[in-house]
Amino acid sequence: MTDSAPPQRSSKRARLCSIENANRIATRVAEHVQGDTAVVKTGNPLQPFRVVLASKAAPGRTVSRVVTCNDDEPDDQ
Repeated sequence: MTDSAPPQRSSKRARLCSIENANRIATRVAEHVQGDTAVVKTGNPLQPFRVVLASKAAPGRTVSRVVTCNDDEPDDQ
């Protein structure tokens, strides 16, 4: 039995699969849904990261989080 080599990735797939891209997408999703998001590890080399709602993220798989805040509400003073 031989170990198969990891699949070769194009430079475009490498950019799309990067943690930087996942964080960018997580920020855009958080702004769109007006809620917190998380980037989680998948264990799949073709899709190493996935963006999910923070409430659905498995704690052991979370890589980063985007926390939203609402600056439109007046401060209590």
